[in-house]
Formats: sequence, C-alpha cells, structure tokens
Amino acid sequence: DVSTNNEFSSFVTGYNNLSVNGTNQSVTGLTAGTTYYYRVRAVNANGTSGNSNIISTLTIPPNPVAIAATNITQTGFQANWNASTGATSYQLDVSLNNSFSSFVTGYNNLTVDGTNQSVTGLTAGTTYYYRVRAVNANGTSGNSNVVSALTVPPNPVALDVTNVTNTSFQANWNASTSATSYRLD
Repeated sequence: DVSTNNEFSSFVTGYNNLSVNGTNQSVTGLTAGTTYYYRVRAVNANGTSGNSNIISTLTIPPNPVAIAATNITQTGFQANWNASTGATSYQLDVSLNNSFSSFVTGYNNLTVDGTNQSVTGLTAGTTYYYRVRAVNANGTSGNSNVVSALTVPPNPVALDVTNVTNTSFQANWNASTSATSYRLD
C-alpha cells in the first residue's frame, strides 16, 4: 500500500493491496516534493500477514522557477526564484555564459536557504546568468530556467571640452560598457 498519509485513509492510484513478487517494487507516477508512506503484507497459501511497519519518503523537489533579478547595481544583483515544494534549500549557479561552462567565483552549487540570494563582486556593465536547483534530504532537482541580469554600466569618465565658442562647447566622455545612452548635467 502507498499513501500520502500515514493512516492510509486514501491510496496512490494502483498501489492499494498491490500484489508483488519479490522484495521490492518501483513506485512511479508520484508528485515531486511530496511525502509518501508505504507498508507491505506477506502472503502464502494459508493467508496474509498483518501490516509491516510504515516507511515514509520524500520525493525530490520539482525544478524551481527562476524569476527576474532585482536590486541591480554596478557590482551585484539579487537572484530570485519561486519556492519549490518539499525543498529544504537551494543551490545557485552564476556564470558569464548561459551554458554555465564556467562559474563566477563562489557561485557554483552555492547553498541558499530561502528564495533569493545577493550576488556581489561583479563587474559593471556585464551580463550574468543564473539558475537554481531545489534540494531536500533525498536529492536535488534538475536546473531551473536560466535568467540573465545586466549590471549597471560603470561610471563614464568625463574628458576635456572641445569646440569652445562664445556660446557653446562640446562635452566629451569615454564610452561606458553596455551603456545605451547617457545623461548629461
């Protein structure tokens, strides 16, 4: 018998008094991040034993869903994701590429309690990618979707003015990595 409650008041479809030959049975079609209970009885030509002790197990959590980064600055951002049922912690990866062939130092399999993590020590004007996995006592989920975060551009460097006239001058500055426009005061 397999149930989602230890009183066995209901059963997982197909696992109520299931006849099994041998001393193990694969139980499939379950929900990720859910606690299940099972018990067995022995049978021979003369009858059926009483129930065994009850064993519980928690299935591995479902893959979490990563969501947009917040609190983006020149040197960091907050990575965010939705809670995954049955997860007790999460593992965070941050990379400069969406294939995660390399990782930002300190952000490979970083254990996180909760559904967000501050990512610091980054380079201004750079795109970073993150993904997470949900963890519980029985294992680790697959990877979440991948989210990108572009840090705020570095401060531009103002240069000497040129083309000075009686009524105007040209303000100049160096390009700032990933800047799409500038604000002049």
